[in-house]
Amino acid sequence: MSSRGLALFSETIVVSLAVAVLAIPAVTALPALAAGAAHFRRHVEGETDSLAELGRDFLRALRRGWLWGLIAAAGFAAISATLTSPMISAMPGGEAFRWASGLLGAGGAVVLLRATARWMPSSSWSALIRDAAGESVRDLTGSVLLLLALALTGLVVWMFAPLVVLVPGMLVLAGRAVVARSH
Repeated sequence: MSSRGLALFSETIVVSLAVAVLAIPAVTALPALAAGAAHFRRHVEGETDSLAELGRDFLRALRRGWLWGLIAAAGFAAISATLTSPMISAMPGGEAFRWASGLLGAGGAVVLLRATARWMPSSSWSALIRDAAGESVRDLTGSVLLLLALALTGLVVWMFAPLVVLVPGMLVLAGRAVVARSH
């Protein structure tokens, strides 16, 4: 493994741990992912990539994106409840509703990953999410790659739950890779 590859791997672990800590209150997950993506972008482009800068980016993202973070956390909770509730199966059409919720959740996760990967301190969250939704439809290959990243992180956590702390970095890396690929 080259030193550049090792540096990217170690940066993935640093971003994973930082984003995991910043996202402990679930409503801060979206700004934490955005700050992690900005940190990754700076690292790859050779700019200053200190943890202090990541913290400042997190505060900037949280200041302008707290409402979207709240909406994303509420949506995640609602979809999780729908997917795991045994009462859904007892409803007429419950299984179809469960599948529809899963597809809606997967699509929403792809859009939010794209939005956080493109975040800049001057960005408007509404515009980011609107643009990410359009890009998710136009770039189906990138959307499938993000879906695969989500599935892979789910598989990793299912196989060994303590690796959940590495999931944020893997998702940020996947989001940044898809954004870089589209340019």
